[in-house]
Amino acid sequence: MTVPELTLKQVKETAKVKTFRASDFLTDEQIEEVHESNIRGRKQTSFNEIDAYIAEILARFGYDTYVAWKFGEISEENMAKFIKAERAREARNRLKIENIIVASVSGANNPTKTGHAPKSLKMATKMLKSEEKIAKGGE
Repeated sequence: MTVPELTLKQVKETAKVKTFRASDFLTDEQIEEVHESNIRGRKQTSFNEIDAYIAEILARFGYDTYVAWKFGEISEENMAKFIKAERAREARNRLKIENIIVASVSGANNPTKTGHAPKSLKMATKMLKSEEKIAKGGE
């Protein structure tokens, strides 16, 4: 006895694949809860730019500097210069390793059929140039 030959049409008819969604496993109450949550939307962040600025002062310079700035012993202009200088110093340190990474990876990025460099390499180069600008003290 030989096994009857299977055709693609026969296999498609017999192999019906059932797909499941998350809602198939939830109760009606849970589905309603999801709908209500979607209506409310995402929560807004609980901090603003001022909070982020204060957090950066605390992280970079410590609590004593924050207190001195808060009580006016350090002017706002000076604090802004200190933060800008610290960001530039950090960018200079980061730039070394980023240059090494881009140089290592650029050898694997072959030109496209039209002879242009891939977009990923162009973006990496663009990012390096902006980091260099920051490292030199520019915005």
